[in-house]
Amino acid sequence: MKCEEVRDEMIAYLKGEVHGLRKKQIEEHLARCHGCGRELDVARRMLAQTQAANEASVVKMVDDMIAEAVRGGASDIHIDPTREGADVRYRIDGVLCPVRSLSPGERDAVTARIKIMADRPVSETRQPQDGRIPFKVGDKEYDMRLATMPFLLGEKLVMRILDRGVPLLGLEKMGFLPEQLEAVRALVHQPCGLVISTGPTGSGKTTLLYSMLMELISPKLNIMTIENPIEYEIRGIQQAQVNEREGLTAAAALRVFMRQDPDVIMVGELHDPESIEIATYAAMTGHLVLTQLQPPDAASVPQRLVSCGVDPWIVGETLTGVIACRLVRNVCAECREEYTPDAEALEFLGLKDKVGKAKFYRGKGCDACKGTGYRGRTQLHEVLTVDKGLRALIGTGQTDSDAIFKYAASKGHISIAEDARRKVLDGITTAEEVTRVLSW
Repeated sequence: MKCEEVRDEMIAYLKGEVHGLRKKQIEEHLARCHGCGRELDVARRMLAQTQAANEASVVKMVDDMIAEAVRGGASDIHIDPTREGADVRYRIDGVLCPVRSLSPGERDAVTARIKIMADRPVSETRQPQDGRIPFKVGDKEYDMRLATMPFLLGEKLVMRILDRGVPLLGLEKMGFLPEQLEAVRALVHQPCGLVISTGPTGSGKTTLLYSMLMELISPKLNIMTIENPIEYEIRGIQQAQVNEREGLTAAAALRVFMRQDPDVIMVGELHDPESIEIATYAAMTGHLVLTQLQPPDAASVPQRLVSCGVDPWIVGETLTGVIACRLVRNVCAECREEYTPDAEALEFLGLKDKVGKAKFYRGKGCDACKGTGYRGRTQLHEVLTVDKGLRALIGTGQTDSDAIFKYAASKGHISIAEDARRKVLDGITTAEEVTRVLSW
C-alpha cells in the first residue's frame, strides 16, 4: 500500500470507523510492522487536523474569508505558508493585497477545511492537488478552482473565483478602439485561419477568447472547444476539458474534433508542438481556429510558432491575426481628480509634451476603491492583421519581431503603447498604472 493509503486506513481506524475482520487485520499489521509508527503518528495528526477543520469556528472562518473576497471583487485567494503560520492575500484588480495572518494551528485547520470542501485528501501534503469548490454568497453561485503546491514552509493554496452569474462580455465591451474593433470582427468572421490572443499570464487572453466565441454563436455553426479548465459554460458551444490522466490532451481532442465536422475550434492554450501542428493544419484545411500563446506582443507570435517547429510558409498561410492584450486598472470614478503624472511615467509613454496641454486624472483614494484610487480594469490591445505583404514576409522566413513590427507600423498599426497613451489621455487609467503593466 502507498503511504497515503496506509494513513487513510489508520485514520479510519483511529476514528473507530472500521470493525470486525478489517479492524483485526489493521491491528495485526500494526503489531508486526514496526515501520508503521511514523505513519500512525502522521495519521493521528491528520485526524486532528480533519477534526479541527470541521469545527464550527473554522468552518465560519473559511466561509467568511471566501465571502469577503467575493464581495471585495477578488479574482483569487492566496494562502502562503510562513514560519509563523500563513499569510492570506486577495488579488483585486490584478494586484495582491495582504488581508490577514494565520497562526500555525489556524493554517493547518483552514488548509484541511478547504481540501475537504474540494473533496481532496487531507493527508496528501507532498504532491500538488487540484480541485473545484462550488460556493454560494448571498443568492449568487460561484465556482472556485483550488490549486495546492508543497513548498519549503508548507502548502500554498490558491483559489481562483469564477462567478457563474457574470455575463460574458461582447467584443464591444472589451475596450477596443473603434478601428481595432472593426479589425477584430473581420478576423473572427472569416471562414478559416488561425487567430491568436497573446500576452503574459493574467493579461485577459482567455476572456478575450470567450468574447470572440460570443460573437460567433449561431445555430449554423459547429463550435467546439478544448479548455484547461472550462471557466464558463456557454450555451450553443460544445466544450471539452483537458484530462491528461485519462489521455485527453489538447492534441488528442483536436484530432477527434477534426472528425466531427467543426466550423470553429477554440483551444484554451497551445502548449506543445503536437497541438500547434494540429491547430495549424485545422486552420489550413478550412476551419477557424482561436487560441492563445504567451509572447508579450503580437509581432513575436510568428517566431514563437516557427520555434515550435511550424514551417514559416505554413505560419504565413494559416496565421490571419494576432491580438495582444494587457489589463490595467481604471481610475476610480468616485474619487477622480486632476493631477500631473510622474515624470518617469510620462517619459516612458512619450507624453511629456502633453503636460499643460492635456488633462490627466487619478483616483485620490476613497471607500469605494478601498483607498487604492483604482476600481475595475480595462484591456489594452494591439491588433495585428496578417495581410498579403506580411504573409509574404513571414513565408520567406522573416519572422523576427522587429521586422514584423516595422512592417505593421508602416501600415498604420496601433501598438499597445499607443492604445495605452490614448486611454491615459481619455482619463480611463493613469500613466503610472500603464508603466507598471507594460514594463514587465
